Amino acid sequence: MAGDFTAHRIELGGQIVPYALKRSPRKTLSITVFPDGRILAVAPMSSDLEAIEQRLRRRGRWVLRTKREFEQFRPITPSRQYVPGETHRYLGRQFRLLVEQSLRSDVAIEGDRIAIRYPGIRSAEKTKELLKAWFQRQARQILLERLASLSRAFPEIGDAPRLTVRKLTKRWGSMSQDGMHMLLNTRLIEAPVDCIDYVIIHELCHVQEPHHGPSFFELLEQKLPNWERRKNRLERIMV
Repeated sequence: MAGDFTAHRIELGGQIVPYALKRSPRKTLSITVFPDGRILAVAPMSSDLEAIEQRLRRRGRWVLRTKREFEQFRPITPSRQYVPGETHRYLGRQFRLLVEQSLRSDVAIEGDRIAIRYPGIRSAEKTKELLKAWFQRQARQILLERLASLSRAFPEIGDAPRLTVRKLTKRWGSMSQDGMHMLLNTRLIEAPVDCIDYVIIHELCHVQEPHHGPSFFELLEQKLPNWERRKNRLERIMV
């Protein structure tokens, strides 16, 4: 019915981009990119989806460029200071830093705090060094555990892929073309476990379906029916 919006997704420039489609009595297709990154396509009632998406692909470079330009003007998260009381996210929860002097170096979760203790005078540089190393160890351990567990839902691919965990700037993960090696972003350790599972299952689906075509999304829907809710939550909280 005219005026209704439907949610869709399309691959542009190697990335999956969600967009909203609205049917209208108008005679031509319009594409709008909003400052918050949303994309709206308003199409004639008679246009079929394939024709609409062909037009979106032809304007894909403009769409992605416009999104990037808007992103430059969004509020920037203040840089971390690594001082007592500062909040850091771990597995979807916010924890405050507790920094204390001790005879030996240690990082641990204590209630609603991440306690960091080490010998000598407190310094932001030392606190940062210990915290980042702890996050890397936790990411490696927990992501490996989740991969081993979730791989059981993919008996058709055999052994779980090898895992590498490191900081990535533009994506949460990727799968090698041969399906033998998964790469995950260290920052996933900040996300809730259900969001971590979404990323891992997404990448496991790529072992069978390397590209983001209809077959890929059919498999993803089969393996994780509520994947879109998890994806949206991940993108909403991990800024």
